[in-house]
Amino acid sequence: MKGKLTAGQVEYVLEHLGHHAGLDPYVRTLLAYGQKPEADRPFVFFPASEEELDLNKVMRIDDVPVLYPVEPEHASFFSFDGNRLHFHHDLLKSAFHLLSGYEEFRNTERDQYGRFPCAQSLPFRLNILYKPVVNYYFEIILAGLEVFCEKNHLPFRRNPLLNRSILMLSHDVDLINAYDFRETAYKFKQLLGLADSPFSLKGKVRDAFTALFHLLNPLSGNNPFWSFPELAKWELERGFRSTYFFLEKDGRYDNSRYRFHHKKIRKLIHGLSEQGHEIGIHGTMQSFDDQSAMNRTVEHLRAVSPVPVNGIRQHYLRFKPNHTAWLQAEAGLSYDASLGFSEHEGFRNSYCWPYRFFDFDSQRTMDFWEIPLTLMDVTHFHHRKLNFAQSIKSVRIMASEVVRFNGIFSLLWHNSFFDEQLYPGITGHYIEILDLLKSMGMEGITGNEIIRKMKGREPQRD
Repeated sequence: MKGKLTAGQVEYVLEHLGHHAGLDPYVRTLLAYGQKPEADRPFVFFPASEEELDLNKVMRIDDVPVLYPVEPEHASFFSFDGNRLHFHHDLLKSAFHLLSGYEEFRNTERDQYGRFPCAQSLPFRLNILYKPVVNYYFEIILAGLEVFCEKNHLPFRRNPLLNRSILMLSHDVDLINAYDFRETAYKFKQLLGLADSPFSLKGKVRDAFTALFHLLNPLSGNNPFWSFPELAKWELERGFRSTYFFLEKDGRYDNSRYRFHHKKIRKLIHGLSEQGHEIGIHGTMQSFDDQSAMNRTVEHLRAVSPVPVNGIRQHYLRFKPNHTAWLQAEAGLSYDASLGFSEHEGFRNSYCWPYRFFDFDSQRTMDFWEIPLTLMDVTHFHHRKLNFAQSIKSVRIMASEVVRFNGIFSLLWHNSFFDEQLYPGITGHYIEILDLLKSMGMEGITGNEIIRKMKGREPQRD
């Protein structure tokens, strides 16, 4: 990212900084970026880096990486010259680079699903996936500003939009029948060696013929994908409310095998709504890049949902920088919850709070929110192949960072991910995660409620 930040980029960072503390309008006029004021009055100076990002020059101060160091001789973030505050490195540009997703916008590398690969990301390359670095930057800046305001007898107040840590528990409803024809056919493909399987020959035989039995006996009552009564029970016991993202069967793409107007699905949606859960849309495979597909599936869900549909998560986490968010906003949605990596858990944009998207074309903040995804079930057990002890350790580390900053832990657990044959003990492990997050003081609320908290207390925007 060559050159210093534009005025719109600086404003984007300061708007998000203002979510953590009330910045007095007069204090805002004392902030200078790139050019140190010559006036005798007090000021806060943020030096600007004109350089491209060079990973070999990234500094670490108190284990916090600075992407754009300006005064490398200073191993501190700021100092005072009397009543003037001088930051030594370009924290605003460092924060913007991570928070805006600039790396994904600039880098055209994509996987087979059109997703930005985790291995290409700065958090992965800098080994900071477990560290919400932008939250650290904001805390450092606010620590300096608090002392500055005290020295100059100016108002300063910590008035964060979120004042406690939150669990956003969500379920992507992709599959609802473990023993339909396609699932059964796939298990026989595994048995014949035409598809990968985690089982031995004995396990593949058992899996295939169990599926065949239930396919031929639809009244057997055994369907591990229909876990909604259990999910609702576990959530009610812990005082959690969840967001359920429903996926529509649409064309030849790898979407779901149900439609929203089916009686069973309508009944499920109404039942979950009555229990206080949120109904969201799981954007189809094609909708991430197609406005008509986006509008179609949103309209279909709104036609059957008794409550407003405001949130979305894209199927397979497919997301095109500077494009998908506009399609979602145009469809009348308020927030997205897709931005996590499928391959690895952690803080994708190095931030554990909801944030607004930045439009690189107009160089302005969008009126559309992201609630970043922290962990998805298949990440730990399919991609990373962790055991339960390693999984709970990972959750604890990330949750500790979330609690530190009163942020969001966004946990995605599919209704179909309770296969005790494939992952013996997975149900108990899921409940252990819920109990851990509950014990750490997290409030379990829906994505819609999170955005209401943010928008309800956000300072007036121009």
